[in-house]
Amino acid sequence: MISTLPQELVEEILSRVPVTSLRSLRSTCKGWFHQALFKDPRFIKKHFDKTRQYHALMLNHKVCSVISIHGANCDAETIFGVDGLTVVDLHDNVTKAFHHCDGLLLCTHPKSNMLVVRNPFSGKTRWIQQQKPYYNSAYAMGYDKNELCHNYKILRLPCYYDHGKPESWKKLDVTTLEGDLRLEIYEFGSNSWRSLDAVTTQAFLQPCGVSLKGDTYWLSSNHKVFDYSLLSFDFSKESLQRLCVPSSLYEPCDSDTMALSVVREEHLLLLYQSKKTLLVEIWITDEIETTFASWCMFLIVDLKPHVHFIWNPMSFFITDMEKEVVLCCHGFRDVSNRFCVLRMVPSGISRWYLPTRAWHVPTLFGYVPAELA
Repeated sequence: MISTLPQELVEEILSRVPVTSLRSLRSTCKGWFHQALFKDPRFIKKHFDKTRQYHALMLNHKVCSVISIHGANCDAETIFGVDGLTVVDLHDNVTKAFHHCDGLLLCTHPKSNMLVVRNPFSGKTRWIQQQKPYYNSAYAMGYDKNELCHNYKILRLPCYYDHGKPESWKKLDVTTLEGDLRLEIYEFGSNSWRSLDAVTTQAFLQPCGVSLKGDTYWLSSNHKVFDYSLLSFDFSKESLQRLCVPSSLYEPCDSDTMALSVVREEHLLLLYQSKKTLLVEIWITDEIETTFASWCMFLIVDLKPHVHFIWNPMSFFITDMEKEVVLCCHGFRDVSNRFCVLRMVPSGISRWYLPTRAWHVPTLFGYVPAELA
């Protein structure tokens, strides 16, 4: 009976089915799952636009979905569990996740000069050989917005740690077009690397950028003074651009806490905490153009007396509930390698310690299941 339905109706029905349920069609309805519709770029984009966003935590090479943070009796085991997403163990394949885009994780391999792109939802993995070993680089992944079906790309930025700055910042040096200082880009479609002619002034940046609508954004500062801005890379035009940050960040000190996040693939979020006042400010973009970004205040939370200063590196997201922020950071007044999760709302905060010590800094991120070609 299903086979007699009009193609337009079948497409509309399947576009409303969660990705986690579509996956089960592999075994329960092979006729649907293997039809051309699931490979049609137009249908893929339509389904992606309707897919709800998950929230996930990467901890010790495992990707866990964030089930719930509501309720006074929640504990860490309740918060981090399986809710449609499989808890994926990445230990055999990666040593560290650098970046995520559309739910795809860009990682490094511990014993080779290769990058690994992993889809935690489907389990698919893509191995990418670099042209030569790079020990001081930052990486980002995005896609060309002009193409209907995402043609993913990987960007390599030459940068290194500078002992004069906190460890959460790296020095970016793309001032010439010589040797290893050139930007490099890898295209999934052609399975090849090439050099770019883009240059920018020397700066420091937080190497873990965020992806929004195919582009990547990093927090950046001048290499001599703490003049903060956003550095963006447009994967369609393959160019770098600097954008403004909220006015309250124009004169912070180098030990203040700052981090970027994304909400529903629509807006950038910026968290800023002054070491002097301990107030946490969450800013959200009204608009982002090629050379301009406008910001408005989303939330202010005073962490005193419950929590003091939030140290970098950290990660955060906002939930579908109004004025609710969840962040993961170093534990407070506790032994090393313990991390905690904070839930911040205007009326106060809640805190949970993760059930295990972390080998790398845990990362919270929004997760929209995607397919990896």
